[in-house]
Amino acid sequence: MIFFISVVSFAQSGGDALVWSRVEALSKAIFETKDSAALEDLVSKKVTYGHSGGNIEDKASMVKNTIASKTTYKNSLFEKVSVDVDGKTAIVRHNFRATTVINGTEAPLDINLLQVWKKEKGKWRLWARQAVRIPKP
Repeated sequence: MIFFISVVSFAQSGGDALVWSRVEALSKAIFETKDSAALEDLVSKKVTYGHSGGNIEDKASMVKNTIASKTTYKNSLFEKVSVDVDGKTAIVRHNFRATTVINGTEAPLDINLLQVWKKEKGKWRLWARQAVRIPKP
C-alpha cells in the first residue's frame, strides 16, 4: 500500500491539482499495480526516464521493465515536495520511501524524484523523470 502525504503545505491551483493527480496515478501504476494501460496513458512517447542507478529508458523499455519487474514495495511513503505549473509544462519534485522486496530480500529505498510533465492533446503526460538516492544522514 502506498501512502501519499504532503511535505509542503500550500494552496493548490486547479492546474497543480490536475498534475498532482497524474503524478499519483503514475506512482500507483509503477509501484503498486504495474498497470501497462495506465502507463501508456500517463507517459509521453518522447519520455526520458532516469533511474537512481543511472540507467535511462525510453517509453517502450520503461513500460516493459515496469510490468516485468518482480520487485514489490512495502511501507511505502510518497511525499510531495513541490508542483510548479507554467502553461503546458509542470515541474514536480517528490520523495518516495519504501522497503523493496526482491526475491525475499528486503532493502530500504529512499529516492527523490524530479519529473517534467507536458500537456499533450489535453492530458498531462510525463516527459522526463530523474531519480536520485537520498543520502543517509
